Amino acid sequence: MNDRELQKVLNAIKYIPEDGRDEVTQIILKAASESITLERLKTLTSREIRSNGKEHGTSGFVKFTKKEIESMSDNLKKLFVVNDKIVTYRYINGVYQARFRRDGYNIEVASKNFDMMKQKFLERLIKDEKAKKNARYPLLKDFLAEWLQVKKQTVKTTTYTGYCTLIDYHVLPRFGDMHINEITRSHIQNFLFELTDAGKNRTAAKLKQLLSAIFNVACEDYNLKSPMTKIALSHYEVKKGRAFTKDEERKIVDFCKRNPHYEGNSAMLLLMYSGMRVGELKSMRYDGTFVTCESEKTRKGYATVIRKIPVSPMLKRVLDMIDFDLAREASKYAVRDAVKRIFPDRHIHELRYTFITRAKECGCDPELIMKWVGHEFDQDVKTSRVDRGYTTFSEEYSLKEINKIDYIL
Repeated sequence: MNDRELQKVLNAIKYIPEDGRDEVTQIILKAASESITLERLKTLTSREIRSNGKEHGTSGFVKFTKKEIESMSDNLKKLFVVNDKIVTYRYINGVYQARFRRDGYNIEVASKNFDMMKQKFLERLIKDEKAKKNARYPLLKDFLAEWLQVKKQTVKTTTYTGYCTLIDYHVLPRFGDMHINEITRSHIQNFLFELTDAGKNRTAAKLKQLLSAIFNVACEDYNLKSPMTKIALSHYEVKKGRAFTKDEERKIVDFCKRNPHYEGNSAMLLLMYSGMRVGELKSMRYDGTFVTCESEKTRKGYATVIRKIPVSPMLKRVLDMIDFDLAREASKYAVRDAVKRIFPDRHIHELRYTFITRAKECGCDPELIMKWVGHEFDQDVKTSRVDRGYTTFSEEYSLKEINKIDYIL
């Protein structure tokens, strides 16, 4: 007896009056015993009952298992467990349909399979609950647009540009389309570890600092816990520069003498014998006695700090090789190339280290050195910022001290 024949038998049983159904059923089962087992018929019978019982053409309610409830968020658990909300369904034309329209939800799903319908409902419920929660918070890219507008008015142009670069190249591609409440500590930690694993330790450190500043504001505005709490980075030893030795200093001077046509030479010599930063060259002026410049570290909104650096005996010896106009217009790349033609593994800032080191070695006043190079702190200088703020050195004293920078190469 095949399934089709059995189905006909079952259909026939349905039309037998109830008072004689048990007797007739037993006769049919006995007749079929040679070709089918009782267990096989029970399976088909139970399938028929499920498709034609209470569920067919009627309605009911969905019961969630303990496992399904545990997978829900606290808000959904409260909705369906504490408040005892009910999800109804109906079975029409072979399709299960579930509907839930209350508490801000409007969910309708359908499937020919009851378990599939239930799964669809849970997925839609979680999706809608997430959307409701996120609606209270902005996307990170929208928050950052406002954050940058504030920073544009309060930080220097170079600092602002640095923020924009990090955000455009790293933050937005990874988190821009996420709501600020969705970004977790795990998201940030994995993001930074990917950078350190790729050897981009300095970038990772900068991004950690930037993201901390961003989320300090965002989390205070929206009463969230900052995802930056307990963020860790692999230990990274920042590569610090060192002053050129006197032999290396002589090689720089000799190279400039032999190659006067190279762009960047004038700026390189001026930086090494004045202690200026490369970004301060554009504001540089020379009056024959002092080299002046605007301090690059002046914060936006604060008065511009003008530094006056007297010409040392060492600078006087190379003045004939320095074109101050060319030095003023030199880009940092031209200066970098000038340094690397002589010492490929060294960098521009080490010219500044050299001036500071020589000034200290020659015994110049430590506080005066700080003023020449635009430092607010030096661990070797045992005085307070207040003391330094109330100290005004005369030009005569400054010229006297700078004359100590005189040595043989």
